[in-house]
Amino acid sequence: MNHSPHHPASSPASGKRDNPFDPLKAGWLTMAADWWQSWRDVARSTGFVSDLIAGLTVAAVALPLNVALAVASGLPPVAGLIAGAVGGAIAAAFGGARFQVTGPAAALNVMVLALAHRFGATGVAAAAMMIGVVQLVLSFSLAGRLGKRVPESVLAGFTTGVGLKLLDSQIPEVLGFDYRVYELAQMMHRPAWLHHVSWTAVVSGLFVAFLVSSTRHLKRFPAAILGIGLITAVSVYLRWNLERVGAVPATIPHPIFPNLPDERWLDLAAATLPLALLASIESLLSARAVDRMTPEFKPHNPDLELFGQGLANLGVGLLQGMPVSGVIVRSGVNVQSGGRTRLSALVHGVLLAAAVLLLGSTIAQVPLAALGGLLCVVGFRLVEVGTLIELARKERIEAAAFLVTAVGTVTGHLVMGLVAGFVLHALHAFLHRHEHAAEVQLSKRREKGIRAVLGREEAKGRRPSSELEAPGHHKWLSQIRDRAVVSASSFVHRQASVIGRVVMGENVHIAAGSSVRADEGSPFFIGSNTNLQDGVVVHALKNKWVTVAGEDWAVYVGRHVSIAHNALVHGPCYIGDDTFVGFKAVVHDAVVGSHCYIGIGAVVVGVEVPDGRFVPHGAIIDTADAVERLSLVSDVHREFNEDVVEVNRGLVAAYREHEEGPAAVRPRATEVERRGPSWDQRWQPDRDPSRF
Repeated sequence: MNHSPHHPASSPASGKRDNPFDPLKAGWLTMAADWWQSWRDVARSTGFVSDLIAGLTVAAVALPLNVALAVASGLPPVAGLIAGAVGGAIAAAFGGARFQVTGPAAALNVMVLALAHRFGATGVAAAAMMIGVVQLVLSFSLAGRLGKRVPESVLAGFTTGVGLKLLDSQIPEVLGFDYRVYELAQMMHRPAWLHHVSWTAVVSGLFVAFLVSSTRHLKRFPAAILGIGLITAVSVYLRWNLERVGAVPATIPHPIFPNLPDERWLDLAAATLPLALLASIESLLSARAVDRMTPEFKPHNPDLELFGQGLANLGVGLLQGMPVSGVIVRSGVNVQSGGRTRLSALVHGVLLAAAVLLLGSTIAQVPLAALGGLLCVVGFRLVEVGTLIELARKERIEAAAFLVTAVGTVTGHLVMGLVAGFVLHALHAFLHRHEHAAEVQLSKRREKGIRAVLGREEAKGRRPSSELEAPGHHKWLSQIRDRAVVSASSFVHRQASVIGRVVMGENVHIAAGSSVRADEGSPFFIGSNTNLQDGVVVHALKNKWVTVAGEDWAVYVGRHVSIAHNALVHGPCYIGDDTFVGFKAVVHDAVVGSHCYIGIGAVVVGVEVPDGRFVPHGAIIDTADAVERLSLVSDVHREFNEDVVEVNRGLVAAYREHEEGPAAVRPRATEVERRGPSWDQRWQPDRDPSRF
């Protein structure tokens, strides 16, 4: 019986039935508790200066973007400034993601532009209020978790379409004329169009684009605002004839309910609903991405985040702004700039409000070409060609979903494109339902403690069942009393510690200071010619295994593996043959294929790394996306591990020849150890053990 607060159980004795309202009530109480706790964290935090610096940095990035997105959406610049200031402050105060930064989003630009053309600025403000109402309804119905069900192919196709639309609208701004991109493509063979280019506009746009792109690795450098500020100052001083932003009222508008003709409200609602869902999904996905950047903090509450976004859009609509959502770029800057609490996002909103009041005359002088250069960079980053190539290589139906969504977005048939994308994704899921069932089965196995399952034909160095019993599930005391099974040709240094059921193949070298503890999690296997260098720690969680050839192992290390000084291998874990684990690296709850190279200080946690991958020094590989980005291992890395293995085989022979006391050097001999080297040589299957 489930007694969690989200599934309250009825009492048979009382005869009362479950109240369907109780889960909602519990969810609302959780939202309130999370909100209160987040503000308690603000009060207790000692990082006020860090939050202030982070808020200032994010405001510097957001200010030109907000102006640019408002202008690109056919709205006055102040609409973007108000949206970033008011929406950002309200969402920061009431949302469920402490690092989320809210404001106008490039992903919403296409639909906002369509609304502005049909209903004007007043209609856009009314749409913002409708979005707020929809988000509040989703929040109170606890629908935030549904954001996780949006397929990656559809989302990537949409953002790619948005990026292409941005490029289509902003490249002419940078060139200083009214031709569209497709018209330019038709005129490329007739260079007369170059006479219509405003070269001062080109200089303005390219300068901003170059500065923003070239300083991308400088996370705290306010390249956007600095570039636009410099080019604005130069263009004003040299009196360049450029189209500029224009007048910006230096006041915060009074709250007013948008006034539309009665007959237009229904049309506006129909056009706004897809935008409301999109704004909600983008906010939730952005919050999920930020959670991955900050694993040390509590994950966001999706329902509370929708509540904050709903209030933000209501406030923005009342002040004649444009719709807002959580934005990953600005949220990422917030994290990278040292934000510690929700106060940093709130400071960002306050600073944008101050910019409206104090910098209106300066903003009015900004060249539109400079903003166009910034938006071209944003649009280019939204185009996910790599995702399309990867989908085309592995899942062609999902690639088709990506394409139809992108085409629908670019051509203005967004709803049709989204529906077609979802249908293709559903078709892909139906055709691969058996694979999905296998994934569900694997999830159930992991709940029972099994990290991975590998077949008998895929295991090198497995134990012969005629000589060794399959390991049982013993209590810790019996596991500690278990003796290591060490071949006669292996060497365990007297200053190393080997505890519990540890099965070693031929020529294994356990160096001084190493700790191989099969006590909590057990048993361990270490394949032939593998070396554990000084200070290596091998340990495992209890009741967690990888299944290799039908046998459960807490840690399974293949043949010809090198684990360098001070590395940590923590089960459940599988490391394939001929793999190198670098100095101070960490491998935990992971499956690492054969012929891999894990760099110095790298961390591999909770993932499955295919054969022949290179993990860079200091990298953190904890997601499937991070695994996909890994490059292939080089010949130099393969040869390096071969050299290390050969050196340690020589060390084993030398140490054994000069050892002073065999009983002190190795764990006490067992029956298998006394049988000599032949026992491990018979474990020679034909195939590589790292397919999964």
